[in-house]
Amino acid sequence: MAYENIRFRKQNLVMVDGYFYSIDEDLDALVMKTDDGTYAFTYPLDTVIPGEVVSLEHDGRNFWSLERYAGQTVVIRRWYIHNYVCTLRNTFALVGGGSDNFDSNAFTVEHYHVEFSADEAAGSSNLSITDGSKMQSGYTVVLGPNRHQQIQEATINSAGADFVNINGITDYDFEEGDPISFYKSIWLFNNYYGTDNTIGALYNLNAYTGAIINKTSDSAFKDIAACTFYTTPDTVFVDPITQTGYEAHCIAYVKGTNTIFLDPDDLDNSHGAMTMDNVEQDLATVIPIFDISIFGTNVYRIQRKATYYGQTKDFSDNTYNYQLSTLNSFITSISLRAEPAILPANGTNISAITAIVKDQFNLPIVSKLVYFTADDPDGQILITPANTNTLGIAETSYRAGISAREVRITATAQQG
Repeated sequence: MAYENIRFRKQNLVMVDGYFYSIDEDLDALVMKTDDGTYAFTYPLDTVIPGEVVSLEHDGRNFWSLERYAGQTVVIRRWYIHNYVCTLRNTFALVGGGSDNFDSNAFTVEHYHVEFSADEAAGSSNLSITDGSKMQSGYTVVLGPNRHQQIQEATINSAGADFVNINGITDYDFEEGDPISFYKSIWLFNNYYGTDNTIGALYNLNAYTGAIINKTSDSAFKDIAACTFYTTPDTVFVDPITQTGYEAHCIAYVKGTNTIFLDPDDLDNSHGAMTMDNVEQDLATVIPIFDISIFGTNVYRIQRKATYYGQTKDFSDNTYNYQLSTLNSFITSISLRAEPAILPANGTNISAITAIVKDQFNLPIVSKLVYFTADDPDGQILITPANTNTLGIAETSYRAGISAREVRITATAQQG
């Protein structure tokens, strides 16, 4: 097929600063590629892993991997690149056979990025930051890089809305606007709820010990193969009451042809869902997505096949390649209805035509010109184009022709 790009041998993927990464356990390496499949670098693993890596995440500092094993067991590992080697930092083995069994293909790490809100000299322990509301004592915080590309890890002693107090002192100078990151929890999509495999569950694990904090059962959490954690910009979701955009911290997971953006602080609340084009040429068969990564407003979906120009093809050499979705709103559907749907062919009667225009989040597209046409040479569209209102609705009318026939009315709108 002519549409292969990164050509990974394995089904795990993460995008970091414009590069694609995948752990290849056959090579015992973290593979780094550009978007055309060129090898940029290969970092050897300092620890041989016997299991298949089915999911990969990055928290701004560390890589995290998920391996599956027989016996209802999974293993989560934390890595970082040190001296050009991918170095193991933690291993959490979730072993089945007790009160919980584990069968999982997808996990993510809840992590956050804030900034220094003031300059801080080396030797400081109380640091001014933009937001410390999600920090807790005992978390690891990553300071920097600063303008000299220096990074320091520290343990949090205490934190508040605009500060963090670390154990010890800073080794380097940091400036206002320098980044700070930290990780909080692991979220594991498990095909067991305890030992019950008839319903799925979302497990919340302590990212520092691997211990189970809690678990939530739901059929929506079963058979999940792709997820990630991402903070969406305030241009994606809109508060329905204030009608203003807001940043949303999300567990983003794939279910069928949707990416669902779940609130980690309230699993009963979804910020929204985005439909994707991972369907075969029959418009019914779903193409599996094995992992996703979000960078900017681009959603990278790793697949084994894709549909181009109406034809579904497997990627050559059994490779995994990415397909794109976007968080930017664009038209994905225009639905038409006519009232009444049947008219006498008298050249006089009129039907009200309504077009509903929505984006990939199933939200209305506002203030978009919709153009209407009819294939009846005698009938007439009375108004075209028509503008969509706040509900994404554009309205016109059709006057019947003088020949009894089926009439096709078409609505189109430009993406731009």
